[in-house]
Amino acid sequence: MANLADVILNEVVKMTSAFIEPQELLLEISPSLQESSWQESQVYATPSSRWRAYINQISLDGFLNWVKTEYVSHVSVWYSSPGIPAFWEFVNGTAILLGERRVVLIPSEAIDDRELEVPQEWVDIPSWTADYYLAVQVKPDGEWVRIWGYTTHKDLKSLADYDPVDRTYCLDVQHLTKDLNAFFLSYQFCRGEEMKTAIAPLPELAPAQVKNLLQRLSSTEVTFTRLAVPFSTWGSLLESEQWRQDLYQHYLYQQQQPSQFLNVQVNLSRWLEEIYDASWQAIETFFAPNSSSLAFNFRSSSGLGGASIKRAKLIDLGMEIDTQKVILLVALIPDANQQVSIRVQLHPAGNQPYLPANIKLVLLSDQAEIIQQVQARNQDIYVQLKLFDGEVGECFTIQVALDSYQITENFLI
Repeated sequence: MANLADVILNEVVKMTSAFIEPQELLLEISPSLQESSWQESQVYATPSSRWRAYINQISLDGFLNWVKTEYVSHVSVWYSSPGIPAFWEFVNGTAILLGERRVVLIPSEAIDDRELEVPQEWVDIPSWTADYYLAVQVKPDGEWVRIWGYTTHKDLKSLADYDPVDRTYCLDVQHLTKDLNAFFLSYQFCRGEEMKTAIAPLPELAPAQVKNLLQRLSSTEVTFTRLAVPFSTWGSLLESEQWRQDLYQHYLYQQQQPSQFLNVQVNLSRWLEEIYDASWQAIETFFAPNSSSLAFNFRSSSGLGGASIKRAKLIDLGMEIDTQKVILLVALIPDANQQVSIRVQLHPAGNQPYLPANIKLVLLSDQAEIIQQVQARNQDIYVQLKLFDGEVGECFTIQVALDSYQITENFLI
């Protein structure tokens, strides 16, 4: 027998369909709201979290202003305003309360609307789960936001594909309801129907474990905080308001500290004196002396031979790509007149036979201008920059980038 709420909803939709075409919601964002939202976003620690906060803020304010005018006045943000930074610093999405129903806005700058991607936190942390999830598209310049579809927690759990790489539930557009009229009809007439799937509680964390997590996850060496530990651990940490706030404060403090170190450089002139930083090690540390790949790359490429100075550094690309590591190699050939020729290569580490596809190796000037770059293809065993020359006193930067992850090394000749 069909669910009574479904029957009522279907009948109401039938009655209204003759008069109303499926609707999406297009909300204009005023310049003043854009400006105030951008200013408020500056409390966040990184450029990516500041932008995430900005698009969430304009989506939230635009939707609240509209829904209070058109539908219900008893609408509020799920958590208090002082607590918002602890959410948006790490996770995309905004939860609001429409009466007894929780609704999560998921903003995105994606041009196409083929699917809705919901961070796992909003689906699998028991106290965070929502009744409805609204797909929000934000125009790049922030002039408007478009709410183009919705789904329920039940549908996300039963119909969405879970992506373990970035921990998101991806729901194809065919499973989304694109009629916002239907959303408000469901909200009004189906208040007794359960929209959520039961979620198992997350494990409890010991105080000592929490202390360790706060220190570890706030480190500047962690690129993607929400992906750095297993989800059950991460979810348990976020679910506690106190721990969530502590993490945000630790993270903000640590992210602000490195500013005094941003200009720290690897002094290549010291390499000529056989003085090396601890993180730059002999190439034999990473490659066996009889490594055919190493022998070919450094003995036959561009005249680099036994007289060149060669050091290597291990770079961890993070848990979001299955703990993939690569090795950055830098080789020097001293020339006359205080000049040096420099070769830079990128190799897979450990037992990995190939570099990650699309990883980039970039040479930047001291003004952050791209001088040259190379990108790995499928099954590349290494990539290298063209041999370049420098003089004593010059600076340059090497950047390794993959998707949203990047790391830079600053050098002084």
